[in-house]
Amino acid sequence: MKSKQTIKKGDLLTIRIKKLGINGEGIGYYQGTVIFVPDALINEKVKVTITETAENYVQGKLKKILVSSKYRITPPCPVYEKCGGCQLQHLIYSEQLKFKRDLLKQALYKFKPANYQNYQLLPTIGMKEPYHYRNKAQFQLGKAADGKVISGLYQKESHDLVAISDCLVQIPITNQIIQSITVLLSKYDVPIYNEKNNSGIIRTIMVRVAA
Repeated sequence: MKSKQTIKKGDLLTIRIKKLGINGEGIGYYQGTVIFVPDALINEKVKVTITETAENYVQGKLKKILVSSKYRITPPCPVYEKCGGCQLQHLIYSEQLKFKRDLLKQALYKFKPANYQNYQLLPTIGMKEPYHYRNKAQFQLGKAADGKVISGLYQKESHDLVAISDCLVQIPITNQIIQSITVLLSKYDVPIYNEKNNSGIIRTIMVRVAA
């Protein structure tokens, strides 16, 4: 049987997810060791490849879902699995609201303000339509293989740019403005920042819509 000291990078383990962490990652345990698994949901039985080890926990990559959560859904965003901007589109919205309430509960338990045990935690107030609500967008810039300027967000844990033409969490006008600017940058051949050779002048587009 493996212990915390013998779990190593590359190990393939089968675990049950017990809860979600503050970034929406699944949390399970193997022989007393905490394992963080992005994209896994509560009550799922999953196969996980260990990608990183530390003294008190390990990180895993979801390889296969053996028992799926009844609350798992197909993410509506076509680039969700590549883009690093969102974490829980694979979880039904009603359960996302419960997760947010649980985050507050975890914070209270961690920081222990006076009389926190008697705080009344009400259900999270949701939206009728949980998309197209953010009024601020900050997109990175890059160039596609054909030389055209693209705008979007980085892939998870990387600086590989995912081109996004319609971000589902942004209000429509911010998407429209960013795409218009991107087209103009291509049209006038404005130098786009390249971090590999530290060249170019424009790296990011930020758009904010006032209330």
